Amino acid sequence: MRRKYKDPKPDILRIEELVLGVKSGDIKLPKFQRPFVWTKNDIIKLWDSIYNGYPIGSVLLWLTHEKLASEREIADLEINQREEEYPTNYVLDGQQRLSSLCGPLFWIGKNMKSPWNIVFDLDKEKFIYHNGIDRVSLFPLNKLLDTRDFNKQCSAFESAGDKAEKYYTNANRLLNSIKDYKIAAVKIGDMKLSEVAPIFERINSSGRQLTMVDLMRAATWKGGFDLNNAIKSVKEACERKNFEDIKETHILRSISACVGLGIHKEDIDKLRDCTSDELKLAAIKSVDAYQLAVDFLTSELPLPSISYLPYALQLTYLVEYFNINSDPNIHEREQLKNWFWKTSFTGHFGRANTGLITKNLSYIRDFATGKIDTIPVEEKVNFKGFTLDSFVLNKASSLTYALLLGEQKPLSLLNGGAINLKRALAYTNKLEFHHIFPKAYLKDLKFSKVQINYHSNICMLNLTNNREISNAKPSIYFREIEKRIGDKLEIVLKSNFMNLKAFEAGLKNDYEGFIEIRKDLISEGIKNLVDDEVI
Repeated sequence: MRRKYKDPKPDILRIEELVLGVKSGDIKLPKFQRPFVWTKNDIIKLWDSIYNGYPIGSVLLWLTHEKLASEREIADLEINQREEEYPTNYVLDGQQRLSSLCGPLFWIGKNMKSPWNIVFDLDKEKFIYHNGIDRVSLFPLNKLLDTRDFNKQCSAFESAGDKAEKYYTNANRLLNSIKDYKIAAVKIGDMKLSEVAPIFERINSSGRQLTMVDLMRAATWKGGFDLNNAIKSVKEACERKNFEDIKETHILRSISACVGLGIHKEDIDKLRDCTSDELKLAAIKSVDAYQLAVDFLTSELPLPSISYLPYALQLTYLVEYFNINSDPNIHEREQLKNWFWKTSFTGHFGRANTGLITKNLSYIRDFATGKIDTIPVEEKVNFKGFTLDSFVLNKASSLTYALLLGEQKPLSLLNGGAINLKRALAYTNKLEFHHIFPKAYLKDLKFSKVQINYHSNICMLNLTNNREISNAKPSIYFREIEKRIGDKLEIVLKSNFMNLKAFEAGLKNDYEGFIEIRKDLISEGIKNLVDDEVI
């Protein structure tokens, strides 16, 4: 059987060789690695191990002609930029350790709170962080490798009196512990990034798998384009509109679409073949398109945050639409809303596969360019299935139902005041929703958990009113509603998909009758939004 990977070649290298290689840029820290995350305590332990001659493990290097994105700084330590020469070495395993060695040895001493501001206490023979008080017994690690710096630092020991000899001895022991310490550096030969990914995943100490974003961040680095910065720009633009926590993989899909590619893994992989200018333009277009898409979702729909977005693909397609058509007319905006509601109620993207995703992208692009007047959605809304589904806020159907309630601009059942939708739909908080027939009451009547949690038994209610109603049976608290709201009762009921018949069923504690009436009212609400037949 042919071996997929070239034989690893072990070398024994001194620490000094490795850290100089990293600082000079001869050994690169690829951007698909996780950022530097070690704590100050972790760094101190590593240095203590080296000083005492304890093993710290090997490093894995990948010698390749691939031109990948690499780190230009470690925490606040700048890595030298040099003329690119290939093949070059990338660190696959050992990045945290090499960073923890480079930082203290090459720190330039500006930020005293830096994780690299480490000194060696020559009295106690231990590594500590400098507290700002200079003492002759504290030897800065950034004075070790340069001979002139080392000698100059040692010259200060003359003022230490009887301890001078001890300080000279321990300073030289410190220096030799670094210069003499050797690490096994295993090198693997030239291969594609996609081939080396499983090796990285196998040996990575955190068990972290490389994502498509990790791989493409490395593969698309060219001519000043940095995918990480492009994704960050999109995130910041959306966060300014209080639309947070958009996943990096979703942004990558949109960048791919803005280049004119598809949004599947195979299409995204083609980004590596794009020019720097193409990638930069796509990144700029993505920022603009995301802002327009978020504006649409938050102004045309009751969606103040991404938490209640039923399907991530809905945002991806809206971004691509606004990338193509930044100023839709009234008809087009209505059609986009219709498409959003229809795909939500039908669970259209819950069954998404490669073919469906590609077809939908084509539909969106055709609609954006005016080739078609509507965006096709083949499925019909299953009214019965939707209204009798269980209300669980971590699934798409219940997120959709919450948005449907919000679309009605509901008024509080207890006082008729407007529900704060921005707060209620800011994040998935079930405390902003109320079982009209309380759970405990229905449970005592032996209704099943599924029946108790029907969508049709849920309304939107602020936390204070929710607690006031608590587990009171409808025949009791419905009387209180009638007393408090008076002649505005029908208006308040209508805003919550209820009417006087449903109210009367509540007064009789008739749960089955109430559900049947409210199902029909919710059905009418859905029909008005999707403008389609409901089954």
